[in-house]
Amino acid sequence: MSAIKRVTNTSEAEALAALLNGDARTKPTVVVTVASGHNDPYADVERIAAEIGDLADLYLVTTGGHTWAFSNKMTPGTQVYGGAGRVYPVGLGWNIDLKQAPLRFAWSKSEGRKLTGQLIDDALDMAAAAGLFDSARTASTRERRAGTILSIMSERALVDLGSGDLASIPPQLAQAGVPIERVLAPGMHVDGVLEKKSRWLDIREIRPTAEEALKTYAAGEVVPAEVRSVQAGSADLRLHPDVTVEVFRSDVTGDPDDDLQALLTPGEIVLARVVATGPKWRLSLRGVGEHDTAREALALYAGGPPWLDPDAPPPAPVEHVENEPAPPATAPEAEPVETVPETAPASPPKPAAPSPAMMPRRRGEPVRAVRPSPTTDPAPTQEPAPAKKAAVQSMSLQVTAIKAEKARLEAELTELRDQVSGLRNERVQFAKDLARAARQVETRDAELARMRSQLRRAKQRSAPPEVTPPVFADRERGFRHLVEAAWARRIPVGEQPTRPLPGFAIGERFLDSVDTLEGIAVDKIADVVMEVLTGLAEQSTGRELHQLRTSVGGNSAPQSRDDGAICYRVSMQVHTPSARRLHFWKCPDGTIELSRVVVHDDMEP
Repeated sequence: MSAIKRVTNTSEAEALAALLNGDARTKPTVVVTVASGHNDPYADVERIAAEIGDLADLYLVTTGGHTWAFSNKMTPGTQVYGGAGRVYPVGLGWNIDLKQAPLRFAWSKSEGRKLTGQLIDDALDMAAAAGLFDSARTASTRERRAGTILSIMSERALVDLGSGDLASIPPQLAQAGVPIERVLAPGMHVDGVLEKKSRWLDIREIRPTAEEALKTYAAGEVVPAEVRSVQAGSADLRLHPDVTVEVFRSDVTGDPDDDLQALLTPGEIVLARVVATGPKWRLSLRGVGEHDTAREALALYAGGPPWLDPDAPPPAPVEHVENEPAPPATAPEAEPVETVPETAPASPPKPAAPSPAMMPRRRGEPVRAVRPSPTTDPAPTQEPAPAKKAAVQSMSLQVTAIKAEKARLEAELTELRDQVSGLRNERVQFAKDLARAARQVETRDAELARMRSQLRRAKQRSAPPEVTPPVFADRERGFRHLVEAAWARRIPVGEQPTRPLPGFAIGERFLDSVDTLEGIAVDKIADVVMEVLTGLAEQSTGRELHQLRTSVGGNSAPQSRDDGAICYRVSMQVHTPSARRLHFWKCPDGTIELSRVVVHDDMEP
């Protein structure tokens, strides 16, 4: 468990700021603050300390004037106060890029659980980025363990290690940046390194590499991809969390004037056709329609769920709740004031030291100093009556003056209380307005994402005239045209001389089978034929190219003809009912003769 260091005075606050802005830190630093008028933070610092272990340092800044001392020593925009929290990564890059140390806030104790989880996740993300999970200094607290995932809850995978021993897997120790429910699933067997103190189980070493995971993808297949970023003429799509593919305007739309920012939304899951496999992946969204059967996204771990779900609904708009508590303002000027006592003290208070709670006095109304009573010499034993009466009158006037001054100060204090109360109310209202505006922005963003998706699909449904295939009276000539067009479209110009399209024969039953087979477009059949002719099908495990045998036995002879030709079978679809197959003959001279297209259970050549 990480020790909780409390910051309670100006010197400690300035020392914390100096630590953050120095170059001596080797771990992330979590800073949690206490809201004005409260004794305890909204965040659960005990839970934070337990879960981050020795991977980060934890500081708790109490409320008071020293919060200004901390803020004044920090770069504008990097402070933290008013019940909020922030994690500062190793290094000083966060001073320039504020996104590296996001401010996390809560407006009430009920929001403390969310704040706590955000700070823990930020700390673990930054610790992983700094390589602290792999640090040799914690090797003595680790051991190798294996278990079964029981459930996914609170953004963690709960693992049964046996004999009632439990551990947790956070996203950072499975696949950073991907929600844990898209990485692991209940019932999966996992093994890794257990950190005994925090009970974290690190399973990253059993995760297949991106290259291994993507081996199942083949050219011509339609696969899910995540939009990572979008510019006017290009976009980055993720096939795997570690593999990003750049697509250009011509890969998405046929209109050269289209702005991709109007068609794609970061975070959106789209379907794309694989034009070329790694190491130089190429994807295209053009021509991907409702008739195409997309394969399931790859799993990041053996037996795990698909890491992308193209059918997942877009984020639902956040409904407005009129009395919902709003987050505090995040600008440094919104530092909450300290609580003003509701009742005046019985005796005149000592002059207060400057603090964020002090308010300026109105101009033209300085407070008059109260003059102390003049020191009088001891009265003579027999003072004349007139002198005694004059002294009493003088003292009475002084008491009256003091009472008047006290009344005036109390009136001014009441007015200052009213001003502070008004400022508090204004701040609360401003915070609610900010929260309301944020909710409206989220709603508009969700609507915009849906409209972009609808526009892109509408453009795909209405293909431009130049890509509409011509109609041939001769069926064979028309199919050969489709095969050649697939070759020209999918084989880069620089590779066409080394991967030419050879001649091929079309069997007498082939075109009739194309016309009668349902569930697959003729363009897709032509694509697969092109892969067979150019050798791409042999390189793709997804095509499952193999000889068609005379029986289901593994040692049975392949189907053959009298002229020595051998029949082969290749998959045109996978993971679909009655998946379609292509049968073709490979003649002794190497010529390919197309035989038939069939459903999965049809084993006739």
